[in-house]
Order: sequence, then C-alpha cells, then structure tokens
Amino acid sequence: MILFYAAENNHVVETLERQLAPYKVARCISFSTAEKRLRKPGHGMQIALMIVRNSEEMDRINAMRNLVRDVKLILVLPAHDSDMVARAHKLGPRFIAYADNGYDQVGIVLEKMMGVSTNNSQTGGQSVL
Repeated sequence: MILFYAAENNHVVETLERQLAPYKVARCISFSTAEKRLRKPGHGMQIALMIVRNSEEMDRINAMRNLVRDVKLILVLPAHDSDMVARAHKLGPRFIAYADNGYDQVGIVLEKMMGVSTNNSQTGGQSVL
C-alpha cells in the first residue's frame, strides 16, 4: 500500500493521482493524518509519497524520520532549493522529484518499486484520509 500525502489539490497532485491509479493508496490531506497512519503498528505501507510544499513541512517530515525509515520514501519538493534538497537527502529517500519539473517520472519509479509493469492489471483504489 502507498501512503500519499498531499495537502492541496493542484496539477502536480492530479498527475500523481493518475500515476497512482493502479495501486492501493491511502491519500492523506493533512499531515497529522499521515503521521498517525505511519504510527499505527503494522500500518502496511510499503511506500510513502509526500509532496512537500514548504520548509515547515520539510521540518515536520524530518521530525518524524523514524516513522519513514521503514518505508520507501519518495519526496516531491517545491523547487530545486539547495537547502531543501540537503534536508531531504537526510531522510534517505529512494527518489526526489520537483513540483516545477520531473514529477512525471514518479510513476516509473513506483512501477519499479512495486515490481509491476504497466501491462499487469492490479486492483487499485484510493481512500482519502
């Protein structure tokens, strides 16, 4: 299962939702819900895809780095800001994309992480939390 944290809807989120369609997804629209979901024992999340809007959200993700340590982390950063990128790398993400360019490759990365090809059909679905 994939935890997808995105606090707001925009063209980046819409594109990523289309890429997530083949998978079972728990969409969290609040940071506290995402954190609670990851704190649950046996939460079943294999991947956490988190859209970081600003420095404050990066601070919150860094504060819960123990919770994301056991999942494959994909971060979508707002831009190529060197400070934000350095802080993101401390979390050990499997992939970093940027909202201003390159987020379209997230689907390919997810495919490889989940070990499926686009020709395989899977039962997908999304629940918004």
